[in-house]
Amino acid sequence: MRPIRAATRHLALIALLPLLAVAACSGAADDPDTDSPDAGEAAGAEQRPTDGEDTDSPHGGGAVVPAASLTAGLVLPLDEYRISDADQAELEAARDRLISTCMARHGQEYSPAAVTATPLDPHLYLYGVDDAEVAAEHGYMHPVDLDPATYAPAYTDDLTADQELALHGDPGIDLEFPETLEEAEEMTGPELNGVPVPITGCYGQATLTINRPDADWVDPTVIFELADEAAHHADEDERLTELLGEWSGCMAGHGHEAASPLTVHEELGLGGDISGELAVEVAVADVGCKEETDLVGRWAEIDADHQRDVIEEHSGMLAEYRAQHEERMERAREMT
Repeated sequence: MRPIRAATRHLALIALLPLLAVAACSGAADDPDTDSPDAGEAAGAEQRPTDGEDTDSPHGGGAVVPAASLTAGLVLPLDEYRISDADQAELEAARDRLISTCMARHGQEYSPAAVTATPLDPHLYLYGVDDAEVAAEHGYMHPVDLDPATYAPAYTDDLTADQELALHGDPGIDLEFPETLEEAEEMTGPELNGVPVPITGCYGQATLTINRPDADWVDPTVIFELADEAAHHADEDERLTELLGEWSGCMAGHGHEAASPLTVHEELGLGGDISGELAVEVAVADVGCKEETDLVGRWAEIDADHQRDVIEEHSGMLAEYRAQHEERMERAREMT
């Protein structure tokens, strides 16, 4: 089974309009993704101060943005169904408009992100460390973990207790989080200034209004579930077994015994020291072996074959998802 980095998966979901914002507001303590350094910020759960603390970000300069990634420009079949950056911007504008209106009902102000997140290639580090320059300086540290501020929206104001309650709801409420707006509206939230707050908070309500009004709407995260499904089939493909054998042989030639670039830092016992001297040495060899074996291109071809199979298998659902997205965009434009 292919391991999935929490930060990478989180950023992929952000690209669909932050559904994690809903989960992060209530009942997300059990989700390990919320422990990643970018999780709360990307969900809008924290407003970032502007006192110059973030020097390695668009808020302070010197951002860690990969420039030599082997996956740069990689396109896989399921990418056809991903929400474009342009559509994403429109959806976020509509979401912010809904949030502001909802917050005003409770006598609270809401300031959308002052600086939006820097776009990240959707397949960065899909097959493990893939940027020679980053590897030579930071080993196996993921660019997101090196510079989470760059890849999350930046807020200028701290939240008051009342703003926090209105925006995210009551964190003390123990509930099974609603998956649709219809379900959420049947639940009772806390009151603020005599007006009931949505059980999901204004942020969650706005997200569900746009993404999943009712159970007939396909959850946008299904695209990543299908990518996962295809990846699991690819893991059993004999071509991948042969490819990993070539990469492993190359790594052995550099004195590092490892079976997969997705688990190499664990196999070599690097533990938490994934940016130390040894980690840098291994990561540089890793990227070199990916280049020598054309691992990214060949693995992507295998993934693409299985993604096409998954697309054919779920063609009806994907057609419905695409039609719903067009309707989602029409409603978003009416809101802004």
